[in-house]
Amino acid sequence: MSYTEKPDEITKDEWMEKLNNLHVQRADRNRLIMNYLVTEGFKEAAEKFRMESGIEPSVDLETLDERIKIREMILKGQIQEAIALINSLHPELLDTNRYLYFHLQVWSEVNQAVLDYENRESTPKLAKLLKLLLWAQNELDQKKVKYPKMTDLSKGVIEEPK
Repeated sequence: MSYTEKPDEITKDEWMEKLNNLHVQRADRNRLIMNYLVTEGFKEAAEKFRMESGIEPSVDLETLDERIKIREMILKGQIQEAIALINSLHPELLDTNRYLYFHLQVWSEVNQAVLDYENRESTPKLAKLLKLLLWAQNELDQKKVKYPKMTDLSKGVIEEPK
């Protein structure tokens, strides 16, 4: 089949064979895992993963300490203390993002804002990849293409075309 030809349907077995023949380098997988751990602020896990995998994080893990402190304060309900720490680290952050105060109950929003303020990634690449997968499946569904569909992202369940 040439590049321009479109298959009418691909079976689950054909799809699984293509997936099984696809080789993702271990280093690429490890970098994806490290990115997730750092972006989400899992410092200890990132340190252990660095020792086991040899993959260096893209940032100094010590820089996660303040974000972790902020998250812990918010989770403990110490909102004023968290605001004070945010203001001491990034004095303009809450001024330039005035609605952030109303979202302090959700620590991930503070985490994201700090990362954005520091011009770092605020969304793990894995989340972006999953959104891309869902978007692609939606596009295929709208075009009435039959394909093996991933129906459970958490378990990686792929079903036969319907």
